[in-house]
Amino acid sequence: WHSGGMTADKTLLSPTSRTTVVRGRQRAQSERTALLDVLRSARLCHMGVLVGNVPRVLPTVFGLDPEGLDRAGTLYLHGSVASRSLVEAPDQDICVTVTVVDGLVLARSAFHHSMNYRSAVIVGRPRRVEDEDERARALDAIVDQVVPGRSTHLRAHTRKELAATSVLALPLYEAS
Repeated sequence: WHSGGMTADKTLLSPTSRTTVVRGRQRAQSERTALLDVLRSARLCHMGVLVGNVPRVLPTVFGLDPEGLDRAGTLYLHGSVASRSLVEAPDQDICVTVTVVDGLVLARSAFHHSMNYRSAVIVGRPRRVEDEDERARALDAIVDQVVPGRSTHLRAHTRKELAATSVLALPLYEAS
């Protein structure tokens, strides 16, 4: 689903062929607030990308900027400049998934066990973040996603650290 072009939290999401919920569609949420709630609640995402024509899905931390520079906001990903996944991602569409487990449903039979969870899927083509100010905001957002407010207690990034770190920005435009 993608937002209708506005970035306000109340914007309704609209399905695209790549993000339309089919199975369990009655449970799908249609407001951007639900998407942002899942993203704000999570600490970890999984990024799916083709590396050498082989699908690779890797766990990573992320940062969220609902009012970011990209259409409908920005999800930031980071890693080593040597990471093949991050090097190849801007040349293709990728998929990022986030899941928050809210509870376990236990029953007398294994067949009836279940989980209560919320999830989000973001699809799109990421861009490399080259602007120094945006990179600093993105890295702070990533730290604060894991430990809210932590970035204000840290020293500034060194040139060596910044040179070793790749940052990607993924638009929140096409998401469910």
